[in-house]
Amino acid sequence: MIEKMVIILIVKFKELFPDYKSYSNEEYLMSTVSKELLRAISQTLPRRLYAIRKAKPGLNVDGTLKNMCDIVSLHTNSRNTNNWGYDYLTRDFINLFEEFEDIHFHKFMDAVLELSNMDEIFLNELNEIFEDHDFGYKLTGDSNKPWVTVNSNICLATNITDVIISTEQISRQTADHIRQAQKQLVRAGELRARKDAIRDCLSAMESLLTHLTGTIDIDNADRLMRENPEKWGQSFIVKDGIILWNMFHNRYKDIRHGNFNISEISYDEAIYFIDKLLAYVKYISSRAQENKTENENLPF
Repeated sequence: MIEKMVIILIVKFKELFPDYKSYSNEEYLMSTVSKELLRAISQTLPRRLYAIRKAKPGLNVDGTLKNMCDIVSLHTNSRNTNNWGYDYLTRDFINLFEEFEDIHFHKFMDAVLELSNMDEIFLNELNEIFEDHDFGYKLTGDSNKPWVTVNSNICLATNITDVIISTEQISRQTADHIRQAQKQLVRAGELRARKDAIRDCLSAMESLLTHLTGTIDIDNADRLMRENPEKWGQSFIVKDGIILWNMFHNRYKDIRHGNFNISEISYDEAIYFIDKLLAYVKYISSRAQENKTENENLPF
């Protein structure tokens, strides 16, 4: 039997994503599963047992596969299999997995998490299958946050696609930076990826502010904008940009520029800061559009 990883199922999927039923399945599978996804998982995991047995010669393949069937039975509210033998248990595993097509999505997610905890090979294999089938989540191996979404519009309060659209006609460079941040957010479970997403959002803000003010640095852009509240709004909002800019340059020096002191920033912290940066960019873009409507001389 596989030696289980010392990971306790602390957080259920519904606790991490209580609103998952409202998510759109247009771009990624966010609240439903496909037959193809279920088939890929149920056929692949039993085969991977042989790869695990090479690393663990004492592995009881049939016993492990029986445990896998029992996990699925528990979450599908089905009877445990009484069969034995690899071929019979594989067939049962595949048949049991098909039942997830008609069962609440969160039960599928909790079952898959339990299966992934059996061995790291399973976790990696599942993430590869998810990527191949446009699945909207990824396993992390972290018991406190076992799932992260690869759909950047779900993890953010600000819709990143809307920000891209709102900045496209004002500053193509700004929109391109945000697109790059969107790509990095797919891997936001990784420290380097979330730092890169923050860096791209900072670059987006810098390019937008300097473009709109015709300046070459963000300090002068901030000064000019705060001197003109009729155009850019109240200064306590406008100054948020330079506050964020200076904070990252002073506290997280490796985000914008190379630095030997590697800073730590958690997933939740990164999402919080990215949301603030995107909200700021969206606000400035909205003010710019209003100014353009009033026929003011803006550089776009």
